[in-house]
Amino acid sequence: MPHHDSYEVLFTESAARDRDRLDPVRRASFDKAVEILARDPYTAHSRPIGPGEQDREIRLTSQVVAEYIISRGRLLLVVLRIFDDADILLPES
Repeated sequence: MPHHDSYEVLFTESAARDRDRLDPVRRASFDKAVEILARDPYTAHSRPIGPGEQDREIRLTSQVVAEYIISRGRLLLVVLRIFDDADILLPES
């Protein structure tokens, strides 16, 4: 896997819409996590989700999971799953 100082980060339209819906505090954390991921998209915190190493999933923050693809110096965020503590049916005690 080639080394890059930082991968170019791109978003699908649906991932960009989800990102843009984050409140300012969660957006700041998200942006910082994406910046870190762009430096090392193969981090040990991520895991492959397909037959190869380039399709991956990572929990970026406590409330955001991302699926992404790495290709030719680019990191494409395909799907964002955003969780909200208000959505919990049975909170842990």
